[in-house]
This record gives sequence, C-alpha cells and structure tokens, in this order.
Amino acid sequence: MNASHESPINISGKLARIFIKSKITATILFAITLAGIMALLLTPREYNPQIIVPAVNIIVPKPGASPVEVSNMVVKPLEALMNSLSGVDHTFGYATNDVGVVTVQFKVGENQEDSLVKLYSQLMHNRDKIPPDTLEPLIRPINVDDVPIMTLTLSSNRLDSTQLRDVGMKTLEQLRNVPGVSYTGVYGGAPHSVNVWLDAQRLALTGITLSQVADMLKGVNASLPVGELVSNNQSAPLRVSGYLGNAAEVGDIIIGVDKGKAIYLKDVAIIEEGSKEVDAYSRIGFGPEQDGQMSDETFPAVTLAIAKKSGTNAVDVAKAVLTKLELLKTSMIPDDVTVTVTRDDGEKANDAVNVLVEHLLIAIASVVVILVIFLGWREAGIVTLTVPLILFVVLLIGFIAGQTINRITLFALILSLGLLVDAAIVVIENIHRHMQHRMPAEGLDHLFVCATNEIGNPTNVATLAVIIAFIPMAFVTGMMGPFMAPIPFNVPVAMIASLVIAYMVVPWAARIFLTKKALAHMALTHSLGDKVAHKEDFLQRLYEKVITPMIERRTYRNVFLGAVLGLLVAAMLMPAWQFVRDEGMNGPQSTFGVELKMLPNDNTNSFLLQIDMPAGTAMESTDVVTQAVMRELSKNKSVKNYQLFVGSAAPIDFAALVRGDMIREGDNFAQIRVNLVD
Repeated sequence: MNASHESPINISGKLARIFIKSKITATILFAITLAGIMALLLTPREYNPQIIVPAVNIIVPKPGASPVEVSNMVVKPLEALMNSLSGVDHTFGYATNDVGVVTVQFKVGENQEDSLVKLYSQLMHNRDKIPPDTLEPLIRPINVDDVPIMTLTLSSNRLDSTQLRDVGMKTLEQLRNVPGVSYTGVYGGAPHSVNVWLDAQRLALTGITLSQVADMLKGVNASLPVGELVSNNQSAPLRVSGYLGNAAEVGDIIIGVDKGKAIYLKDVAIIEEGSKEVDAYSRIGFGPEQDGQMSDETFPAVTLAIAKKSGTNAVDVAKAVLTKLELLKTSMIPDDVTVTVTRDDGEKANDAVNVLVEHLLIAIASVVVILVIFLGWREAGIVTLTVPLILFVVLLIGFIAGQTINRITLFALILSLGLLVDAAIVVIENIHRHMQHRMPAEGLDHLFVCATNEIGNPTNVATLAVIIAFIPMAFVTGMMGPFMAPIPFNVPVAMIASLVIAYMVVPWAARIFLTKKALAHMALTHSLGDKVAHKEDFLQRLYEKVITPMIERRTYRNVFLGAVLGLLVAAMLMPAWQFVRDEGMNGPQSTFGVELKMLPNDNTNSFLLQIDMPAGTAMESTDVVTQAVMRELSKNKSVKNYQLFVGSAAPIDFAALVRGDMIREGDNFAQIRVNLVD
C-alpha cells in the first residue's frame, strides 16, 4: 500500500483521522448513550402518530322547527357557506327537532387555529342571513386529543342507572385531578332530577297557565348578587341563593294567590325526585371468557371517558388513572359496583411498542450472528456497537423534533436497520481486507484511516440514493401523509447518523480491538515488508467462477441481464395481478396474486357494531334488535365484554371522530362496542 496509490482524503477519511486517537471519542459515545436513554424514557408513547385533522361542529338551535325545516333553512345553507372556505375538505349536516348540526372538516395538516378563525369570520360576515327565530350558533372545535385513551365502565346488579351515574360523576371528579388528564365525559345513566307532574284540572282552577309555571320555576331556580352589607368598616357581599335542591323546596314554590291564600306548586302537581326522562341508555354484558358460563344477562352501565393532554405520555397517564382508581375503590366506589376497563390505549400503545422493540432486538441479533460467521466476533462486536448509538441519535433527534414513539416510528427503525449497518459493515470489511496485506510503513492507524477513506465516496453516494428513495413519502397528502410521516423523517436521519457513526466509531474501535489481531496475523503470515498472497475463501472462489464467464462472454452477460429484467417486470406486474380473479373482484385471490394495500390489517381486539333502524323507529324497537345481537355475542368464546349504547354514540375513537359519530343520536340509532379476548 504505497502512498502514491492512496485515494485523496475525503470526508470519511477526515472524520476517521480526527477521532481515531481522540480522547473525546469515548466521551461523545457516552454522551450519545445517555441522551438516547433519556429520549427513550421521556418521549411520549402512543399507538399511532398524531394526525391533525381540524374539524368543527356548528350547532344551530331553531326552537319549534321540524327536522325538514331545520335541514332546508339551516343545515343546507350553512353547508354551502362553509364549503366556500379555503382548506375545507368536506362538510356533513345532521338535522333533528329544534336543532341542526353541521360538521366542517378541514384538510389534513391545516393549522387548527387559523381554520377556526376563518370559520368564525365567515359566520360573522353572514349573520344577516340567519333565518328568523334562530338562536346564536354554537361553535365547538373537534380535536384529536379529545379522543379518550381510556374508558371505565361502572355496572351493578343492584343500583339503578341514576344511582350509577351519581357514583360515576363523583368518581370522575376525582379522576380529573390526575396529571395529564384533559377532556372527560360520562356516557349512559339517567341524570338526577326533580320531576313535576302537573294536574291539569287543579291548575285550570287557579287560572295560571303552564308557561307561567315554567317561567316561575326558571326565575326561582337562580342565584344572583344583590349588593353589599357594610358593618364595622367591613364589607360583605350579599347574594340571593335560590337554587333548588330537592323535591320539598320545589313543592314550596308559590305560584299564585287565591283570596289571600298562597297557592303552592305542590297543590297543583305531584312532585318527586327521580331520574330525568331517558332518551338514551347504556348496558354492559360479558362473554363466556369472563366467568366461564354463557349468559345473555346485561347490567345498567355508566361509562367514564378520559382523554389525555396534548404531548403527554399515554402510557403514564393511563397508569396514573388506574392507580387513582384503585384508591377510589376503597373509599368512594361501593363494593357492589363493578369497574371494567373497556379501553386502555396506554396499555395498547405500550404493548405495541414493546413488541416492536423485541423485533428490533431480534433483527439486531440476526445481523450480529451473520457478521460473526463471515467476519469474526471482534468485527461483529464493532458493528453491533454502532447500532444502539445510531438508534439513540434517531430517538434524540425525534424527541427534539417533537415526535412520539409509536408503531410507525419503530417500523421505520426496523425498516432501516438493514440499511443503517451497511456503512459500518463496509468500513469494517475494508479494514478486515486491508489487514490481510502487509503492514504499512505509517502504522496500523494509518491503515484504518486509509481503509475508511477508500470506501467513503461510494458509501456516501449509496446512502444518498437510499435517502432520496424515501423522501417522496414526505409529500404524501391526505390522511396517510401525517400517518406515514415518521418513515421519511426517521429513515434519512438514521442513514445519515449511520454514516457519521461508522466513520467516527469503527476506525476508533478497530484501533482498540483489532490491533493485536492484525499484528498477530501479520507475524504469522509474512515478515514486515514482504507481500504474501491472500488466501481465497470459498465465497470468493464461487464468486469468481460465476462472474468470470459473464465478463469474458457477451452471451452470458445478455442472458443474465435479460433474466434480471424479466424478474423486475414480473415483480412490477404482481400488484396488477390482484385484479385478475376467477370469481370477480370480490372473489378470492388467483394463483400468484398479491393483495395490494397501504398497511397490513391491524390485529386489534376491539370493534364497533352500528345499528341504524328506519327513521321513526321507537327506541324500544331498536333495543329489541340490539338485544338479539347481544345474545349472539354472549355465546362467542372470543368475546370478553360488550357495551350497548341506544339512542347515542359510544365513546369515540379516531375513526369515529373522523366519521362524526359524536353528533349521532336518535331513537333509531345504536352502537355496540365489542372487546375481544387478548
């Protein structure tokens, strides 16, 4: 290896020369390790990446209007108005008695605050077009962070729905104080109320109308300030506390006077405490897996939905909620109330991340085994050393960039694992090859630097080509754009980090771990200054036998290139082959057919059943259908539990958020959330 034959020094050689003897190299590696571990522990964990889909519900009350009138006078004109906004993807409306709801969904990636400002400005500029007797529109933003990460279902075979809701409300008040909890909600149960059943004949004798009674109840059930009381140079605020607390207080309201005698509300009505008139209800049932016996019995249920704050760790928030729940079971929740965790996205995210981490470790171990077989354990150890360092760099940069650890992030790391060790393998293999030759006059350090410098430019170009192949994924639009965004972010970062780590660490580690091996090998094979032919191994001899005829004969070259081209065309045609099916497009795959899809099917343990009955169907009739479905579910051994929501939607997930399920309600509507055995 003469100096005259050495390649000009490039970036790889410069990095190798700077760090091969530097005392700060080990310090840098230690710092990368600590920073990577910190990023691994602090980066929020989620099941899926955060996808920003700005959306708004515009709720427009129009008292006294029928669904058809609301649709024609409110919903359709409002949809047309919102569709004229820039950035709007689509709108859909919902009309019922006295109220209309229009959901406006902006394009994925639109700034949420800017979208809300545009929408509000559009409404204000067109206030003069609001139909008569229409109340002020209510604007309610829809945020992906409002999707609950956890749902807790309270059920009992003794307490009724009103008592269960009271327990649920008290429990939720405590869970709201858990750090990281944002939006919370209660589904099911009957709110506590005081019911007033007026006697029409008695009320007619008093000469008081029904609207007057309603106005009196509204006026009495209020609290307001009336001034201040000053005494001894001190001021105390005075308030009229008129909120009604029980049936007795409601009955003692004076609604009129007859011949100097007060007429109380209890004189013309039956007043009792109970539940509010039910327009939706919820129940829970359990599959055979729960108790080992088949039973179609269901129980009244109240579901508590808990969402996390943006940027917090779903795993930590879910654990904190469950810890607080265990304390509440001993102090606040009655013993005859069963609490079932019907959704835990924190545990789901943690399990998914842990499984992918296991696969990542298996992939690393596979690479190590291959390197040990073909290069030796010292060389394999050096390459293995670079893998965690590269991953730590990627996690650190992702943490700084505000990314989360999710299944797509880890998929990107697994995808790039075979690529990110390429640079280190090329460097160590070239060092290993140079060690088979004579000792250079400049010493082994110079040999390691020259070996690294020799493969620098082609390795840089190869890495750049891989990065360019993944960059177009960053320009994918629609819902899949932000969903797949971790791949074009993490793969290029991992590839660049693998280059820098390979040029820095591999020569430095080779100097520490391969110097004795190199000197011993050279002492045994040749004396200093003499050149000995390198012994060819089996793979090299096989390669020479295959490649030599192709170099010497054009026919062999053409046959080989034709075969490669044919295989390439066949591979490109395989996705199109899925459309060739004997039984039509909905039939099974034909021979050699490959199903084409963006992502593989998710192995989830939960699904949603939705029941839409004809308009005008009574809630009782809808319930009959849902009961039939639930009886079938109770017989399936794969079912863990199932929740029924009649008249309203189940707690939303991301898919339901996009569909707009949160505004769905009605007597002809029901949803069943089914949880399967893990």
